Amino acid sequence: MTRSIAETLFRPRSIAIVGASNDTVKLSGRPLDFLIRHGYQGALYPVNPKRDEVQGIRAWPRIEDLPEPADLAIVVVPAGAVVQAVEDCGKAGVRAAIIFASGFSEMAGGAGIALQEALAEAAKRTGIRLLGPNCLGSFAIPARAMATFSSAFDEEDNLRSDPVAIVSQSGAVGTFMYSALLGQGLGARYYANTGNQSDISVAEILTALAAFDDVEVLLGYMEDFVEEAPLRQAVTAARQAGKPLLLLKAGDTEAGRRSVGAHTASDPGDAARFDAVLAEGGAIRMERMEEMTDAALAFRTGRRAGGRRLSIVTSSGGASSLAADAATRDGLDVNRWSDEARERLADLLPAFGSSLNPLDLTGALLTDPTLMARAMDRLVASRETDMILVVLGNADRGSEAIVEGILQGFRATEKPFAVVWTGGSGRPRQALLAAGVPCYTDPARGVRALAHVARFGLKAPGRQ
Repeated sequence: MTRSIAETLFRPRSIAIVGASNDTVKLSGRPLDFLIRHGYQGALYPVNPKRDEVQGIRAWPRIEDLPEPADLAIVVVPAGAVVQAVEDCGKAGVRAAIIFASGFSEMAGGAGIALQEALAEAAKRTGIRLLGPNCLGSFAIPARAMATFSSAFDEEDNLRSDPVAIVSQSGAVGTFMYSALLGQGLGARYYANTGNQSDISVAEILTALAAFDDVEVLLGYMEDFVEEAPLRQAVTAARQAGKPLLLLKAGDTEAGRRSVGAHTASDPGDAARFDAVLAEGGAIRMERMEEMTDAALAFRTGRRAGGRRLSIVTSSGGASSLAADAATRDGLDVNRWSDEARERLADLLPAFGSSLNPLDLTGALLTDPTLMARAMDRLVASRETDMILVVLGNADRGSEAIVEGILQGFRATEKPFAVVWTGGSGRPRQALLAAGVPCYTDPARGVRALAHVARFGLKAPGRQ
């Protein structure tokens, strides 16, 4: 059975490092060092004609001398030697190669373009697939296949395996997203940077990853959009798998197009066509990296909305008003509760509290933190809400009881649920994130994340 390109990149049975160095500080030494330190269990084949051993592992003078064709080759030679190295890998039966070197079509003038064309021709002649050039590589935490030189994945503490995949044409944008996820208590299981995309594209990898059972959320950053078919395939594959596909794209403006051309020599294509493909298939276009990671945090819970009705509970009338405005702008319904629902909530509140929606517990929450647990009991049981947003600030004193009340509500329902906790020490927010609760620092961020969950859920197959 033919393996997909994602299986070759993320589940390689053997990896060759062409040009491997004994110096773990050098770019050419870092990938092998990563693979050893992070515990890759497949066969490792350093290729270096000048050494019998590299970083304690037997080295081979040529790729064709290996005892078996490697699944994946990491090519860490200078740009001028890349074409020959790829030709040799292809002839030796290597399935795919990762090219770190820059100096190809992203360079001004014709020499770099000609070199990338020669690289593509060598791959086509030999049948090898290419990731790059001008890329950071890939990683797969389950297989410990750290086929990269990026310092973003240097330390074990920086590796957290959650069912999220990141595929980015920009290495920096991809690692920025990964670091942002870590800051929100979330990680990623798979990562790939496609760079100049001489062969393998963001869309192709996303299509293949949609079939991975251990991926629930797909994140992508694209610069190149010339052909609709690959993107359409990715969008369709994600939709059929029931997995949210969140995409950032650059190059909508003239300035952005110039920058993209200098970065990866890509053609951003027509923004309206790009948006239409996403809308037809239910993928979601993001406007900012922060919005992307916020949405991923909400989608990670696996919860889907049955409607757009949002219930807000808070201790701040001002913050809840901001949340209500943001929700309305994002297409959510902060509906006024029925008299019956208000009666069930009224006994929780001081005389100056509000049992409308938002539910304002006022500063009484600080003197009686158990109010939160009692409010949660009634909110999660309500038939008048599809999603719940808690909006708080500061309140470090007594925060343990408030956090416990929130967790009680979160665990008692499968409805989409988010918390905004701004200011203070940050400890309550970290406690909630550690327990799996999507938690944000601004009402608009929490609302936007829930709005994306609602839109995706309501467009799911079989839903109206």
